[in-house]
Amino acid sequence: MEIKELDISNHAEVSFIENLYIESFPLSERRPFEKMLDLHKGKSPFVISVTIEDGKLVGFLTYWDLDKFIFAEHFAISPDFRNGGYGRKVMELFMQAPRPIILEVELPTTILSERRVGFYQRLGFRLWENVQYQQPAYHNDGNAIPMKLMSYGDIDIERNLVDIRSKIYSVVYNC
Repeated sequence: MEIKELDISNHAEVSFIENLYIESFPLSERRPFEKMLDLHKGKSPFVISVTIEDGKLVGFLTYWDLDKFIFAEHFAISPDFRNGGYGRKVMELFMQAPRPIILEVELPTTILSERRVGFYQRLGFRLWENVQYQQPAYHNDGNAIPMKLMSYGDIDIERNLVDIRSKIYSVVYNC
């Protein structure tokens, strides 16, 4: 299993990520794909990575390399590889990052969202149940979405919520 930074000139990888991104995330939980590519090409701390197993495109992961933590924004495995342990393998590689990781999850109110939270918890992520958090809208006509934060590594989100939320909102969501 390999996680590598997306090469924008590799049309197969770009197309794979675009299709999986649109298929895996509702419009309210994703930025326009062209904007995502622009962020990756620019000098921002934003990275699009593609995951590959035996030459096959398995999934993708986008994240922001922020000062004191890494913010994982989007993660998806191709339907062809789901339920085969690939998600766990990718996250275990990603969790070797030198700084704590923070990510957003939907409120655990449905079977699917509960499974997603459980997936991260089994990997060692902590769900910050008492922290109130909203994902800002990706689009001008959109609404903020209530979410929960999860973390892996040495970071206390409750104690540092103001700074963490401010960093995520200003850098990731530009608000």
